[in-house]
Amino acid sequence: MSCVPIAAAESAEVCANCGKESSDVVKLRNCTACYLVKYCSVECQKIHRKKHKKACKERAAELKDERLYGQGHERPA
Repeated sequence: MSCVPIAAAESAEVCANCGKESSDVVKLRNCTACYLVKYCSVECQKIHRKKHKKACKERAAELKDERLYGQGHERPA
């Protein structure tokens, strides 16, 4: 399966690995590094990691920059 960005899952949130929909029984958790995808279990997160790793690192770096430079720090030249 490919990464399913949270914003793309407008009507129902689904696990990025197995596609399970969020419900009272199935609680989805965000990837804590990038917040782009959600997982129903640690197992699904581990299985999907290889596919998600590159996008995750890129987005995590963007978020870090936004936090740093949103606080008034200047970007290096």
